[in-house]
Formats: sequence, structure tokens, C-alpha cells
Amino acid sequence: MRMLPIACPRRTALALALLGTMIAGCGGSGSPFVAPISVSLSPSTVVVPQDGAPTHIQIYIKSTSETALVTFTGLPGGVQTTYAATDTNPSGSLTFMATAKAAAGTYMPIVNVNSAGQTATAKFTLIVSGG
Repeated sequence: MRMLPIACPRRTALALALLGTMIAGCGGSGSPFVAPISVSLSPSTVVVPQDGAPTHIQIYIKSTSETALVTFTGLPGGVQTTYAATDTNPSGSLTFMATAKAAAGTYMPIVNVNSAGQTATAKFTLIVSGG
């Protein structure tokens, strides 16, 4: 009869526990790790004149995707926005324009970004200046 070596039960338990930790840390549920997205504006204060002149700023979007859906909440009436991404990533430029119908004042709107199946938001200051 041939005898097989028996591993030390403590070492086997420890090895299995460590293996389980490594598997769980590597997405043991079978789901790949997806880096969270983020968004920021530069500058974070946007001044828009009521005369319809455009104001351009940069939007920085960190995402694993090259595309993003950019929307706003809290913009006053009479203020319009345009988003243009670069060719290789979702960061790009935002253009704000206000008509004479936009009420002069300071607002705190939110930019919402959906990209790579995730959502990120950022508050910013919008100043509509009277003419």
C-alpha cells in the first residue's frame, strides 16, 4: 500500500483562507473591477453675460469610456449649454449662453455625467451678469 503525505491542517486552512481573500480581492464574484468615473469643471465658477455672448470652459471627465452623456439640473431659464467631447475621451468643452430672458443672479447648478454605466455629478457656480 502506498502512503500519501498529509498536509498540515493548519497550513492548509491558512492557505485556503489566503486564497479566498485573494480571489475575493480580485473580483471573486466574477465581476471585473470598474474604476469609478469623476467630473470637474475648470473654472468652477462660470460667468455668462445676458447678451448671448458664449462663455467656454473645460469639463474634465475621468472614465474608461470614450463617450459620456452630459446633462444639467438647476440651470435658470434662458441659459443654454453645449457639450463637445474630444476625439479620444469624454473630456472637452462646455459652452454657456444666456439670453436677455435669463434672470441675472448667482446659481448653483449641477452637471450630471453618465459614462461607462456610471454616474458622476459636480456642483458649480453660475453667474448670469446683467447688461
